[in-house]
Amino acid sequence: MQRNTTLEPASELSPTQLQVLSSLLTGRTVTNAAAAAKVDRTTVHRWLKDDFEFIAALNRGRKQLRQETEARLLNLAIKATKTIEKAITGGDITVSLVVLKGLGLLSGSSPVVGPEDAQELRDQVERERQQSSFMRALGGGF
Repeated sequence: MQRNTTLEPASELSPTQLQVLSSLLTGRTVTNAAAAAKVDRTTVHRWLKDDFEFIAALNRGRKQLRQETEARLLNLAIKATKTIEKAITGGDITVSLVVLKGLGLLSGSSPVVGPEDAQELRDQVERERQQSSFMRALGGGF
């Protein structure tokens, strides 16, 4: 399926940059995008490093693609849930076991539930922040 990669108008970019941008957003490599636009790949690398208008337009395009993809996946999740429901209702034991296992209900132990007390949660978060700060101070990047 061909993805719609139309971008909002970016008058600050040249037609060649728009062509490269479109190619990159459809998944082409820098080398292939450059070849399609008839520019050297080092030019595209320079745009990706130093041309903030180009970088911003690429980021906008990536954000738009991500939002479109997430919306499509949410729609598919609804369909997947209905399909799973039909399978379980129809007595499909394999699907039933996979769902129960995926929910952690067949592991033999209860799922971990966090604290119910707000102050306990605050204390836990504070301890984690202090541990994280301590580890960063050690320079380990743990």
